[in-house]
Amino acid sequence: MIRKPLPPWAIQYLNYIQVPEQEPSYDYLTMICTAHLNRIPFENVSTLMNFKAYHKQKHLQQDEQLFVEQLFQHHMGGTCYVLNSSLHQLLNRLGFHSRYALLGGGHVALLVRLPDEQEEMYVDCGNSAPFFEPFRLETDPHQVSRYGGIEVRLRPGAEPGTYTYHREVDGKPITELNWTFDTRNKYRFDDFQKAIENYYKPNGIFTSFLRCQIWQLDQQRSLSLVNNVLSIRNSRGQVEKRILANRNEVREVIDREFNLPRLPVEKAIDVLEELGIHLFQNQIPKGETQ
Repeated sequence: MIRKPLPPWAIQYLNYIQVPEQEPSYDYLTMICTAHLNRIPFENVSTLMNFKAYHKQKHLQQDEQLFVEQLFQHHMGGTCYVLNSSLHQLLNRLGFHSRYALLGGGHVALLVRLPDEQEEMYVDCGNSAPFFEPFRLETDPHQVSRYGGIEVRLRPGAEPGTYTYHREVDGKPITELNWTFDTRNKYRFDDFQKAIENYYKPNGIFTSFLRCQIWQLDQQRSLSLVNNVLSIRNSRGQVEKRILANRNEVREVIDREFNLPRLPVEKAIDVLEELGIHLFQNQIPKGETQ
């Protein structure tokens, strides 16, 4: 089957993550996942920037073209609804067979199949987790996605097609992230609107603090900013923490450490303050520290 030429947004998407167009394969999917996690941040700056518009519209539109525009203009990534839905569109354009999975009633990931295979693989670039390669649910149920003391497992449930997501950090289970999901269920993006509504509530999980995370495998580390705490985790699991005293220090970290100079972090802090959240006083939410 001859694949249609890629639309401009898909070409720009690949250019941004510095991956060439290739035929679908496991190795190519791994290349895309690794590049995605190393080039595009998991962040809620974009969520906060969209807070007022969402509450006027009461609806989040899936828009891969807007996502790509914001990559170049603002170095924005997003959270699972934006990141994985945009990746979903890209993978289907590239000849993979991608569909949505819903974990724990709130987290969106992908189930991806190669053209010549029946097995679906779990793909997740919207979760601040080290899914650098696809997760083979059926043929490798003991697979572990790990990096520097962070480990994620997807374990089969009692019912065929059901799984539970388990995450540990430095040997400690993060029970808030024990999500169950059923691969037999099929979803459209609009099926997530109720979960998105909860996600955009004032004082919600992504409207009550600042979050930015990215992997930097070339430097053998990951970066995680939660409110005014920067955590730098290396490949050996050692973590350096820095407390940032003010906006200027946050800006400097986003510019120099994350290499995201266009990310409008000051405007996101403004939105938090309008919501009564004082960035340099709040505690880190449970389960968010890395």
